[in-house]
Amino acid sequence: MALADKKEQAFAAHICDLLEIARKSYTARFSGFLDARQLVLARGCVSAAGSGAEHLFFGGYPGAERVMLGAFAPYEQPDETSFPIVPLTIGYRAQDAPGHRDLLGSLTGLAIGREAIGDILVGGEYAVCFVSSAVAPVILNELKKAGRCGVRVCEGMPEVLPALHRYADLPLIVTSLRLDCMVAAVAGLSREKAAQAIRSQLVAVNGAVLAQTSGMLCEGDVFSIRGYGKYLFKQVLSSTKKGRLHILCRKYV
Repeated sequence: MALADKKEQAFAAHICDLLEIARKSYTARFSGFLDARQLVLARGCVSAAGSGAEHLFFGGYPGAERVMLGAFAPYEQPDETSFPIVPLTIGYRAQDAPGHRDLLGSLTGLAIGREAIGDILVGGEYAVCFVSSAVAPVILNELKKAGRCGVRVCEGMPEVLPALHRYADLPLIVTSLRLDCMVAAVAGLSREKAAQAIRSQLVAVNGAVLAQTSGMLCEGDVFSIRGYGKYLFKQVLSSTKKGRLHILCRKYV
């Protein structure tokens, strides 16, 4: 796997160290919460480590976007309950309803690093956030406001979780799953202008800026175009007799 810079190299070395320490010490080790690019890098490290690297990615609930890597001892069954993740429910008045940015800003305002904060699920009268167990007491004791909204925090989560994202479905027809084709389709650009945006480093896939127009997207990839938004390539629906592809993308709203 090509690593873009020294920061990515250091992160990959850290993940390899976690796997090696767990293997040698027979003690589970955990990363912080990973962003999209870090998750790609961590999966690459696990793959390179081979079959002896017992591991699990988990973010506190099924389908989490920001997850931790758990590195476990050889032949140990990875266990979700061993992850140092605490769910917190943040209540507020429905008419106040802070947004994701307000809640994240209030958490980082407590001098909590982003790697200690997982997904934040925002609903009408409460939000649920998943955090590292090391910072949970700070949030429980000190978080009183999110933006201009007063909040109350308790440990645990309700049976029904708010949705992580809201999407607008974009059914499209493309000639190929090449990055320039996909960018052109979702943004309503010509192929030439889409390629120019990619070469100008305005497009990121799974958190990594790409400058090659010929890269291929896969189902589940998340890509963003500066000035146009963020998209999930959900799936290929069917193909036409002329070889075009009916696909479904979802725009984050």
